Amino acid sequence: MAIEEILDLEQIEVNIYRGGVFSPESGFLQRTFGGHVAGQSLVSALRTVDPKFQLHSLHGYFLRAGDARSPSVYTVERIRDGGSFCTRRVTAIQHGQTIFSMSASFQTDQSGIEHQDAMPEAPPPDDIPDFKSVSKVFDDASFRQFDEWDVRIVPPGQLGVREGKASQQQVWFRHRDPLPDDHVLHICALAYMSDLTLLGSAQVNHVEARKHLMVASLDHAMWFMRAFRADEWLLYDQSSPSACGGRSLTQGKIYNRYGEMVAAVMQEGLTRYPRDFTPGRE
Repeated sequence: MAIEEILDLEQIEVNIYRGGVFSPESGFLQRTFGGHVAGQSLVSALRTVDPKFQLHSLHGYFLRAGDARSPSVYTVERIRDGGSFCTRRVTAIQHGQTIFSMSASFQTDQSGIEHQDAMPEAPPPDDIPDFKSVSKVFDDASFRQFDEWDVRIVPPGQLGVREGKASQQQVWFRHRDPLPDDHVLHICALAYMSDLTLLGSAQVNHVEARKHLMVASLDHAMWFMRAFRADEWLLYDQSSPSACGGRSLTQGKIYNRYGEMVAAVMQEGLTRYPRDFTPGRE
């Protein structure tokens, strides 16, 4: 399914939109993929913003599991329209209940101080096998909505482990085919993909335990720094500084191949054992 189709919305009233449906054939995505609802929420917010404003941050909460076979309705609240910034609040609804809530902030083009962390070392994507060819996390049916994406997880043996990091992961990704020269589409596509692998960075040191875990995104925040294209290679440098209480905190910095940091992400996710499971008694 094309990313344009996945993110497309129908306007059904002023400030109210309805998204399309992806109906998986496998069990993995019986729940709505978090990036899907976050991406569509962002599209609905952008539909109400003057083009002179550019997205710089979003903060969302996944409140209920979504039904992947039903469309979501998005209501947009115009919180503020200022001279330099504007703010939108989006509520995603299914079956009469809120499944996701997001606030997004937009800014006009401005200048100020500039700096960034250096891009960490990583093997080039051409030296890494495609995610689908090596991963057993997604079966063919459940991964179908990501067919247009080339995703490559850096193997643990090629990962440059940094001292003091509890858990790390690096992922290269890009859209396989050229996308239109529409910066809004590229931003929404990045928001869509930013949820796919991030929580996995908390599980890389728990290989045996991960098959028992109940896993779900709880919240998601993104900051957008510099222009980029989602159809060019992006390095998603991920880490998990802490996991406890059945939750894991994860963070990621996204760089283009020129070493520019284009976005940053933080997410807390559920990584909980079932109530009847005792570690060590598999």
